[in-house]
Amino acid sequence: MSRIHITSETGRLRRVLLSKPGRELENLHPFMLDEMLFRDTPFTPKAQDEHDSFADILRECGVDVLYLRDLFEQAMSTPDARKSFEAEFVRVSGIASDSLKEAVLGYYDGLDTSTFVDTVLCGIRSDDPLLIPDNDLGSLVKNDSPFVVNPIPNIYFARDSSINVGNEAIFSHMYMNYRKREPLLLRYIHHYSEYFASEPTVDLYDAKAPWTIEGGDVMVASDKVLCIGCFGRTQPGAIERVASSAFHMGWQKVLAFHLRDPHVMHLDGMLTMVSPDTFLGNPLTLKRVEVFRLTPGPSSSNTKQGIQTKLLDGGWKQALREAAGTSTVRFLPCGGDDPLRIRWEASNLASNVLAVAPGEVVAYDRNPVTLDELDRAGIVVHTFSGSELARGKGGPRCMSMPIWRDDPE
Repeated sequence: MSRIHITSETGRLRRVLLSKPGRELENLHPFMLDEMLFRDTPFTPKAQDEHDSFADILRECGVDVLYLRDLFEQAMSTPDARKSFEAEFVRVSGIASDSLKEAVLGYYDGLDTSTFVDTVLCGIRSDDPLLIPDNDLGSLVKNDSPFVVNPIPNIYFARDSSINVGNEAIFSHMYMNYRKREPLLLRYIHHYSEYFASEPTVDLYDAKAPWTIEGGDVMVASDKVLCIGCFGRTQPGAIERVASSAFHMGWQKVLAFHLRDPHVMHLDGMLTMVSPDTFLGNPLTLKRVEVFRLTPGPSSSNTKQGIQTKLLDGGWKQALREAAGTSTVRFLPCGGDDPLRIRWEASNLASNVLAVAPGEVVAYDRNPVTLDELDRAGIVVHTFSGSELARGKGGPRCMSMPIWRDDPE
């Protein structure tokens, strides 16, 4: 039996993967925040308390919470898996020289499993006396860098590094350099952790494909329609590859939302579903979006699934109707009808909510106009403070990867 079941954005959530922030946040470098994709340095204990509040809300809603760190430690408890992971991780970590790579591998080999997991997440500092040989060129020329192996501070955004679709997953190809290693952890979790080991997850995307795709851009609107953002982090070639896999699995169309705007990172920063026919989003951004419909086309001579692509004349409004599979939908504007408030609350992740059931969501408490919009629409909202968590530019949906949802009724 599959360990994953996701056929909607709003079916009752039964199981979810979270990644509680840890000491890796303390390795954020104040002068490298843009590179590390943070607005500011979070206060780690407060960020952990906020994340615990988020997890407690999910449990109170009947959701089984799994933690990424626990599953990764289980995976790394298998010696062959750990050895293979170490080799792959070092290869993609941008280490300055072969001799320094060998030194890092030797460093890892001396660690117990729990400490090894901590070290993968927190990185290895350039001034670590246990690592750096004084005659290694790679270490000598990197002395002005804070790290030999960078930390992974963004990993508490569990949505981005893998994407559960149907009974399988897409392991992301991250666009930004600081996040490229995160999907590797998920690959090993989906093959060697106690939860997944009995039935390892099939990757719906080609690990060698050159195009990037990130989880925040993928919305499982229904068992017939996927919506995927194409804003730069996820590229057209990746969308076509995913569409081909989805069509083989029974999905009927993929709606690609396209916009070039440096202020839009992912689709879920602009649009989320709160019930099967209700969307929450930023109308100022959506009105500038082009939407393309991808559907199955004739197969080519090598039996590769063909794809037909058409620009939707009705734009985002038509796209929402097609995503919901209804002639009418409700659209709730984050920030209400005031353009300044829309921009303010959108910037503070107002539209980035997580549905735990149809018409029931979890949201930050920092966007009062949007919360009033949801309340007037009859949407049940559970709120928590995210002042520290939001410094990493993500909200409740970003911080959660649903593993199992009930099918919509």
